[in-house]
Amino acid sequence: MKAVVLELLDFYGQRLRGHWPGYLHEFRWYLSALLLATLADFYSTHRFMAAGGIEDELHPVIRWVSLLCGPFLGPLLGKLGQFAAVVFVTVLFRPQARIVFIPVTLVYFYAAWFNLWGISLYTPLFLKWLSS
Repeated sequence: MKAVVLELLDFYGQRLRGHWPGYLHEFRWYLSALLLATLADFYSTHRFMAAGGIEDELHPVIRWVSLLCGPFLGPLLGKLGQFAAVVFVTVLFRPQARIVFIPVTLVYFYAAWFNLWGISLYTPLFLKWLSS
């Protein structure tokens, strides 16, 4: 078992070292858009938690980190972790990186929009639909 783990670590280490050169330059616009979306999602999550409470967060890891670290540092650490995970995956699978960047960036922007404005649009309509 130990040998298999070491072989996998070596394989992924070689792959990361091989795919890293030129990564930042090639994907600078995707990374910029992802960073902006991540920061927007962080800000909206922080405001959402400050207004309603940490317990209302649906993402289990973000909720757990926020319960440990608070409604500011928790979402910040969670979103930085998500950003780092996307960078890790896109370096590891560099030929398919654009396929990852685009939907993740759109989902983060949507989450930010929903936390700031969408919830006030959807909730009354949903409650009206439930009551009919």
